[in-house]
Amino acid sequence: MIKSQVGRRYSKAIFDIAEEKNQVKEIYELLNSAMVLYRTDKGFKNFIRNPLISNEEKKSVLNEIFGKDNSDNLNILLYILDKGRINCIKYIVAEYLKIYYRKNRILDVRATFTKELTEEQKKKLIDKLSQKTGKEINLEIKIDKNILGGGIIRIGDKIIDGSIRRELDNWKRN
Repeated sequence: MIKSQVGRRYSKAIFDIAEEKNQVKEIYELLNSAMVLYRTDKGFKNFIRNPLISNEEKKSVLNEIFGKDNSDNLNILLYILDKGRINCIKYIVAEYLKIYYRKNRILDVRATFTKELTEEQKKKLIDKLSQKTGKEINLEIKIDKNILGGGIIRIGDKIIDGSIRRELDNWKRN
């Protein structure tokens, strides 16, 4: 709970800075790269979390890794490190992306089907969802052979379950 609150607070401030600098995408990429490195590389994570290593040494390493592109944007990452919030980077990035999607009227949709959709089917699904919601759709498709047929669409916390598995379960209950 506390980490998600920290993520919201920091992401809002960072997003405001990014908009002001017209660098929303670049700052997202920097934060996302740092998050991926932090979550996947145990050596890096242990180095960053080690209290015996000074922040100056940690900043030097971050500068070597991320400072090539835009050292001005790197200050955001260094600030997060200074405040001891690098362990919340996952939440900061997630909330940053939520703000971006909200401001740009983009909706994350996760769809599960029994087989891969054709490009035409994907386009029709995106168009239909876009018309219903009035937002641009960011579609992620997952394949699950266990649903037998049909599909399940998840939009935020709303689920539209049109799978044959659900129909059979309903039929069995009745």
